[in-house]
Amino acid sequence: MAEVLGDRRAGLGARAAPRLEVEFVAGARGPVARGDGAGLGTVVANRELVDMAAPGARSKRHLEIALPEGASYRPGDYLAVLPLNPEAVVERALARFGLAPDAGLVLRVPEGGDSPLPVGSPVTAGELLAGYVELSRPATRGQIGRLARAAAHPKARHALSALADDDALHTAEVLERHVTVLDLLERHPECALAFAAFLEMHAPLAPRRYSISSSPRWHAGRATLTVALVGGRAGGGPEGAASAYLGRAAPGTPIAVTVLPSAGAFRPPPSLATPMVMACAGTGIAPFRAFLQDRALRAREEGVRPAPALLFFGCDHPEVDYLYRDELAAWSEAGVVDVRTAFSAAPRDGVRYVQDRLWRDRADVVELFRAGAVFYVCGDGRRMAPAVHATCARIYREATGASPAEAEEWLTRMRFHHGRYLTDAFI
Repeated sequence: MAEVLGDRRAGLGARAAPRLEVEFVAGARGPVARGDGAGLGTVVANRELVDMAAPGARSKRHLEIALPEGASYRPGDYLAVLPLNPEAVVERALARFGLAPDAGLVLRVPEGGDSPLPVGSPVTAGELLAGYVELSRPATRGQIGRLARAAAHPKARHALSALADDDALHTAEVLERHVTVLDLLERHPECALAFAAFLEMHAPLAPRRYSISSSPRWHAGRATLTVALVGGRAGGGPEGAASAYLGRAAPGTPIAVTVLPSAGAFRPPPSLATPMVMACAGTGIAPFRAFLQDRALRAREEGVRPAPALLFFGCDHPEVDYLYRDELAAWSEAGVVDVRTAFSAAPRDGVRYVQDRLWRDRADVVELFRAGAVFYVCGDGRRMAPAVHATCARIYREATGASPAEAEEWLTRMRFHHGRYLTDAFI
């Protein structure tokens, strides 16, 4: 039996050249290899960094991973992780299409066609949905439009069309609530969508990139990650595929990983004599933990005291999610770093966010920058990183009497020409 994308019975309208066909077969073989160039690492340790008993606490995990043989990295690099979809989500998708987890199938495309899915090899429905299809991302307006065309009932068709056609409604009802295609299919079971159409309307499950939070001087064959669980707030919420996968990965779990180089010059200074200023919030501390661990170990190896380093670090509360507090205290005691904190849920002296502490301590920032410091920013690219950028421009204006335009020009030069204002922002 085969399902073809574009089958009129699916309500999508026939295509001249079907792009994907699903043939159900008996006796599917074992797992098909996933990943492009990924090697197999192993989880060594996985621990919670946050007091999850606190109201509203958001889970953040520290993972130690034994890297594939021959893999190496430098401070500032990333580890790309190829996840599996959460088991509960896979079970829901199987139920929606009436499939058993071990149902065998073969995917086919027309001659000359291509697909990121495992075409031509027998695979089980459970494996296909777990490891190859992006099930956890919010539905796009295009996907919702296709569901609307597949809806047999006018009421469902109208409701889905409204979500697809109205950008503000889509943002409020789908993006902000993290509503997926599968969620919408469950809300509207009358959508006569073929399994083949469901597969092709999804992006392939892609690796997630995480900043490595350790130095190879600590262990050349192991890397640590600092992972915020999407939906990992006490009380529940929609889960992210990768963070849920990593959050539940017990020691001994094999995971597909690839080391990726850092973005541009986002690495610690080559010389310990170069001062540093770092600004981050939450898991944005990951690369800076690597920088400081490397700096501390290198200083001990060389028997020197490194140049001053300031770390501006923001989190919710000092007793809830002050990540790596003991390590930072030890490095501070050793003269490796001076930590300047900001707690959004426990503000002090008008300091609530990283940019507030940065402005309050601007004299120290100016002094280090005049001494040749490199300024690094890591974290939320929608709020924190722009706020830090604006604060740095404000500090420059106050210190020099420059106009707003001149301050922006200076930051541009520092970032793109001198490599002294470096960002690693994520959304």
